[in-house]
Amino acid sequence: MKKAVSLKAWGVIFFALALSGCTMIEPDNNYRHPADFARHLQNDGFKIAAVRPLDPRPLAAAEALELTIGNSNIGVYKYDINNKLQRKRLEKIKREKRIYFIGIPYPIYEVSGSFIVVGLDKHKEKKRILESLRNFR
Repeated sequence: MKKAVSLKAWGVIFFALALSGCTMIEPDNNYRHPADFARHLQNDGFKIAAVRPLDPRPLAAAEALELTIGNSNIGVYKYDINNKLQRKRLEKIKREKRIYFIGIPYPIYEVSGSFIVVGLDKHKEKKRILESLRNFR
């Protein structure tokens, strides 16, 4: 009996989420910050030579940092999925796999939870950084 009630409850919850237009963005890392991702990269063995603040507004993000890894810089952007406009922006980025900065398209290889990384197209450690991004919770 409990199993049948549980299955019905999950069905109702899933149906309600589908009707409400809510999307589930995985992994759930919306409570984290770009500085947390920098520490996560260091824990994964990356040597970060510099960390600089970035203005998140040109990409309509909530927060951003520029990290120097090796001889290249990457931008780490966090979108607050509790903000309706930022959530929609992040969903669009996930669909289109690119962002525009001053009219120039930049590829986005992966959206992981609330985060994207810009500047990976020619980075030597692209695969490892993306793997670290996927595991960032």
